[in-house]
Amino acid sequence: MIRNKRLAALLTSCGVALGMATAYSAHAVESWQNTNVNIGYTTNSKFDPVFGTGTEDKKLTTVRLEHFGVHEYGDNYFFFDTYHGKGVGNFFGDGAGSFGEETGNQYFGVWNPRLSLSRISGKDLSFGIIKDVNLAARLERGSYANFRADNLGLAFDLDVPGFSFFETDFYARRARFTGDGGDAVKTLFWRTFAILPFEFGGFQFTWSPLLLVNFNNEERGTTVFVQPDLWLKINSHFDIGYRHEYARYSKTDAEGGGTYSRHTPTLQLRWNF
Repeated sequence: MIRNKRLAALLTSCGVALGMATAYSAHAVESWQNTNVNIGYTTNSKFDPVFGTGTEDKKLTTVRLEHFGVHEYGDNYFFFDTYHGKGVGNFFGDGAGSFGEETGNQYFGVWNPRLSLSRISGKDLSFGIIKDVNLAARLERGSYANFRADNLGLAFDLDVPGFSFFETDFYARRARFTGDGGDAVKTLFWRTFAILPFEFGGFQFTWSPLLLVNFNNEERGTTVFVQPDLWLKINSHFDIGYRHEYARYSKTDAEGGGTYSRHTPTLQLRWNF
């Protein structure tokens, strides 16, 4: 019965994300796009009162639908994660999130559209290592503690040798999180993402690091989240990968104070449409 509930939640979550992708494609023409589904599994998912991905037995399965597309005036990126395990996010022992008391499943989604100022204005805005400047938004929604965050700012595309893509963003952030009392928290948010393809021993690899820094997040201080992925291409449709997440922030007084940190290694399989 529990397995059936988890499967139903997984299919429902993926269906919602696929519906979002279909609706967007119907109203915008993308000159280039990539969509993939990847499955990750770890046996070291430590309880995390902020990100809410820890489980009672530290075993966690993550399913992600991800899409990136380029259009005439900018680009569009989103991912939708579903988390599955024993008591996902049940840090305080009384359930967490919009799935209610039964916390075998959680979800988290991000939509990150950008508008290129050079494409809109028709002018070359490059200078130094900066190739382009974008107006950017980042909308985040999660079931854990009914989390939501809205970010608005500037994204810079950088010309960094060896990297096929390098982006760094600065946002004004407004987040609401039940675990912190439900009040809106305003912070400065920094995001950096890059893609580095390389070949070793005749095999094709891709290293894609992600850095998220949420500055002065009240009692939690500055929150740091690092997520580098290493992918090995099997063929035109499948990759296998390794992800190593690192998170660090201050605990609240209710959580005993001090500094919280975790390392979460995850094995992944990705299917590119």
